[in-house]
Amino acid sequence: MRRFFAFGCSYTSYSWPLWSNFLSLEYDEFYNWGLAGIGNRAIAERISEANNRHTFTKDDLIIVQWSSHLRNDWYHQISLPERRAGWKTAGSIFNYINSSLYDQKWVDTFFFEPAYLMHTLNNVSMTQGFLDSIGCEWYMTSIGDIRNLGEDLRDGPGYGEKPNENRQKIESMGENFVWDLIPELKFYEKKIWTDNSNHWLMPIEKKAQQHLELTFEFDDTVAPGGKFFDIHPSPYQSLLWLEQELKDKLNLSTQTLDAAKELAGAVHELHGKMRFNKEMFELALAKRANFPDSVKKMVWPGWPNGF
Repeated sequence: MRRFFAFGCSYTSYSWPLWSNFLSLEYDEFYNWGLAGIGNRAIAERISEANNRHTFTKDDLIIVQWSSHLRNDWYHQISLPERRAGWKTAGSIFNYINSSLYDQKWVDTFFFEPAYLMHTLNNVSMTQGFLDSIGCEWYMTSIGDIRNLGEDLRDGPGYGEKPNENRQKIESMGENFVWDLIPELKFYEKKIWTDNSNHWLMPIEKKAQQHLELTFEFDDTVAPGGKFFDIHPSPYQSLLWLEQELKDKLNLSTQTLDAAKELAGAVHELHGKMRFNKEMFELALAKRANFPDSVKKMVWPGWPNGF
């Protein structure tokens, strides 16, 4: 019996099947701890919680998809507007959804970008040490490369994942420029990336941007006549990333990949018929009608795991 645990944000668990769902077909048990909008502190904490619940072993596969350093995580059972009970996840502090929570006074008092990056790096480093101590098979990826501070992401309107105050300075820099911008944190590079290079996978967003023609686009029901693209990887973009990054590492079976391709094709065909309304498309997906029998055991996004 082999178990697969996936951790991350909406790039791991979303309205349509992603890399984690496709990969689950290869394993006897699958636990998707992805949670939309979540930050890196909560991802690390949920890894600890999952271990305490399930006791990771050397036979498990654990893949961690890190999100953005600009997210603030806290947990409370009280529901807030646009947030259910539990982890209060809504992406970047600068996301338009968060404007009523994180006003300028809050930002001036609590937000300091180098510190928020440091928090992310500490969570990544501690998680690497923890997974090493178990002896399981583990890999890490991210939305964009953490060392690019969000500048390698597509800029969805109002999502706030790019550090606007540094934009002019950043535009003249190359990839992994963070150590030029925040040199006092450069000592993390060796421990997190160099010493663990065999555990890092390509950022998922990088692969998606290599195949922009496969991005899901929808009619804008708020502004009639307009269109918008969904920044999350489509099933085909996810599958291309999975094949490139994990097919050989995990020796994935032809049966798994063929079933994943069949499902991705079905979802993209449905999108072609319902691109006029994203909400209706998601509702049609939830009904799971006319999907291939080969993926019947697959569940997405599923009820969130954890406390």
